[in-house]
Amino acid sequence: MDKEYFLAIVEGTIAYVYFKTDKGEVTEFAVKLLSLFEGKWYEIIRYDSGHDCPHKDILNTDGEVTRKVWYDFLDNGQALTMAITDIKDNFEFYKERFKKWLNGQ
Repeated sequence: MDKEYFLAIVEGTIAYVYFKTDKGEVTEFAVKLLSLFEGKWYEIIRYDSGHDCPHKDILNTDGEVTRKVWYDFLDNGQALTMAITDIKDNFEFYKERFKKWLNGQ
């Protein structure tokens, strides 16, 4: 079963959550932190289950992956929960860092 939804975090910042389950197990997922800067939406952080291993992609201002953090010790369900929690708890840090990159710092 596929499920997707948006989580409102603060004005101008949302999380997109997608996951697929089979018999109660999360078989794939994606969680994205999206933020509005100067009228344009940017994907800042993405967690997903691609490459057969849960991981976090840190994206630059062009949407390119600058760094991957692997979570091979978690299953997809655990990684999905961690991704949502991390984005809710740390969105301010991620936004501030991204804003500095946008300003060329």
